[in-house]
Amino acid sequence: MKAIAPKPVKTIQRDVSPYILANQYLYHEFLKIFRDVKDKSFRRKMRQSLYHMRQRDGDDTYWLLVAAIAEGWRVKMVYRLLTNPGYQWNLEVRKIADLTMTGFNPRIVDRLILRSHRNFYQFADYYHRHPEFFNKYMPNLVPRPERDSHPVFVFWDSRERTLRLFDGMRRTVLAAADGKKTIEAYVGYPVAKRKPMVNLDKIHYFKLLFADAKKNKANYQAFVRVGREMVRQSRNGAKAFCDSLKPWPDAMSKKFIKDILKR
Repeated sequence: MKAIAPKPVKTIQRDVSPYILANQYLYHEFLKIFRDVKDKSFRRKMRQSLYHMRQRDGDDTYWLLVAAIAEGWRVKMVYRLLTNPGYQWNLEVRKIADLTMTGFNPRIVDRLILRSHRNFYQFADYYHRHPEFFNKYMPNLVPRPERDSHPVFVFWDSRERTLRLFDGMRRTVLAAADGKKTIEAYVGYPVAKRKPMVNLDKIHYFKLLFADAKKNKANYQAFVRVGREMVRQSRNGAKAFCDSLKPWPDAMSKKFIKDILKR
């Protein structure tokens, strides 16, 4: 029997474009980067520029920026989920009690998130009782008015049967700590078996590893297996490997591409 997600308190909008979520995500991260700049005019221009980046610089460049920040820097699932066309995104009002915590800060995950059973209210209780801990390890867990009204990001994990929050942890913890029962969220539902895109920096790093090790024939099949898996699990992996490795003229590199793409 297929697992069904808990019903939302309210559905505000169905079938939201993933670009809407990506735009918000980029704007939030740039606000963090330039947090010392308080000029509202600058922030407004920055937001407009980010929101028009896709039309200005193209789809590939746009998603490369999302990948660089989400995966390369923040180590989040944002890029992987938003580039998967198998998800439908709805804007909803969700009960905080229905949401599951994921990552937050590596220094406290084991000792606190797991101890809180990934429950926001149990985590918020610890937040109230141990302010010295959060002042020391999480000084940024404070209200940010310029971002706090924006929806958080959630997806329905049908295997784990949980609504997993993958961006907006701070906002949700503070909402729970304030005693709020609900929060606005963009929720992704898997509606088709489709594949995400693979970040090109992974292809590049893989290529560099192969370049260092390709003289070792014992490692060759291991590289082929990993390369095939990257192609199998993504919708752009084959093209990414071809574009990245074709300029290499040596026979082993050409054979390597053929072996990776072999079905």
